[in-house]
Amino acid sequence: MASARLAAGLALADARHEARLSLATILGIAAILAPLIVLAGLKAGIVSAIREGLTESPRAREVVNIANRSFDAAFIAAMRARPDVAFIVPRTRTLAAVGGFARPDAADAPVRAELLATAPGDPLLAGLAAPEGRAVVLSAPLAEQLGVAAGAAIRMRVDRIVAGARETLGVTVMVAGVAPLASFGREAAFLPLPLLLLAEDFQDGTIGPDAPEADAAPAPDRAYAGFRLYARRLEDVVAIDSALRAQGIEAETRAEDVAALLALDRNLATLFAAIAALAGAGYLVGLAVGLYANVERKRRDLALLRLMGLPARGLVVFPATQAAVFALAGVAVAAGFAVGLELFINRLDLAVAEGHPVSAIGAGDIAIAAAATLAGALVAAVFAARRALAIAPGEGMRDA
Repeated sequence: MASARLAAGLALADARHEARLSLATILGIAAILAPLIVLAGLKAGIVSAIREGLTESPRAREVVNIANRSFDAAFIAAMRARPDVAFIVPRTRTLAAVGGFARPDAADAPVRAELLATAPGDPLLAGLAAPEGRAVVLSAPLAEQLGVAAGAAIRMRVDRIVAGARETLGVTVMVAGVAPLASFGREAAFLPLPLLLLAEDFQDGTIGPDAPEADAAPAPDRAYAGFRLYARRLEDVVAIDSALRAQGIEAETRAEDVAALLALDRNLATLFAAIAALAGAGYLVGLAVGLYANVERKRRDLALLRLMGLPARGLVVFPATQAAVFALAGVAVAAGFAVGLELFINRLDLAVAEGHPVSAIGAGDIAIAAAATLAGALVAAVFAARRALAIAPGEGMRDA
């Protein structure tokens, strides 16, 4: 252990003695490493900006069947049980999912809006509690048109034509909340499923306009015309879309956008790995040659140290210490250059998405660069160490 400490101290003293050569080596490492760190930051910034642009709105993870079909409760339950499905709720027929809303004291015509079933965990509610009973959550555009806020009582009406005469089902509901504009940009009301089914049953003619306003649970054999589903992760959209199409169910998703994003992420990762491998190989060869040349220049000095009793292990520690010091110093200089360049890049008007930086160098990126550089430096030191071990103590006497 003492010999290793002695060799490490001599290596550091030698690096200080040849400060210019040491500085050139450090700057050479930094010149290779800094662009790689910047490239990693650009990859992270661009991909994360695109990804967040898709995921900030829950509509990016939405999966909705296109044509009205017949989906039973077993299908809904099976989809809900999938690990890649975060939320699913049935939908009624498109023509039955429209109603009018007005304040009780309003004299003008009701505002037409979409009727959407909701339940606890609905991403479009953005954290709002799901309405129950005769409560609804309004979209921001509908709440603005009605001029109401949470806690207000409004009138919901659903119309149908029977024998040429218009019939209306009127229900008084309470506004439980208003969903953010980013969640749903059109006039819509989010209803508990029993309330939505009440409207559909009225339009189907199975109940009359004077039907009691009871919160009856859906019958087990009830069939639904569609569903509104949200994937757990952005990557799950593609898998869910493929699974539905395999069952002959056409769905409206952003699977193509998600697939393009994932392909971009993979391609950038491959490109970065190729560039890093090429640069790393050049760095490894250059550092190995430099350390080897340093050992050759100091053959006589190292032989004298062997003659004075320094064991072979000390000769291994000598180039390894210098390699580690040069590598870590090179990483520090490269990180400083990269972070400075990142600050400059992010000041430019180059944002991929508003509010997201183009470059995002993280501490993890620098830590990975440091670990990889240190490992490469120690590998390069092995070649110099093998040459140092071949130096015989007698060489110091012969050259004296």
